[in-house]
Amino acid sequence: MRIMNKEDIITALKEAVVPDEEYYIDSEIIDAMLEYPDPFQFVKPILEIISQNPSVDFGSPGELVHFVEKFYKKGYEEALIESVKKNPTFHNIWMIHRCYNDASCTFHNDFLSLINEIKENPSTSADIIKAIEMFNW
Repeated sequence: MRIMNKEDIITALKEAVVPDEEYYIDSEIIDAMLEYPDPFQFVKPILEIISQNPSVDFGSPGELVHFVEKFYKKGYEEALIESVKKNPTFHNIWMIHRCYNDASCTFHNDFLSLINEIKENPSTSADIIKAIEMFNW
């Protein structure tokens, strides 16, 4: 396997996106991310990919969510909140809910505030409201 730099990895992550299909990434890409000197650098690009591709099935939770959740309580929550604020999707709302379920999380109330902001925003789509209402907050 060749050594991949940050740009190569992000490009591979983006190229794996196929609208309306299940997301699949080669294990060598995941390995390259994990072996990267600062793997946290991939959290924001992954969250961006998820938020920009609402029709893609990223799994439940899937490789990308497993990866970003390695940084739970290490900066992931802030990045997730920022991503959802920019573009809420079913998948990232579900990701917020996974974090929200941990009542001891420092961001527990921030997650709820964000969800309420999205829900009360008149420009929020009916699909996103429906996604929010699927979960117990």
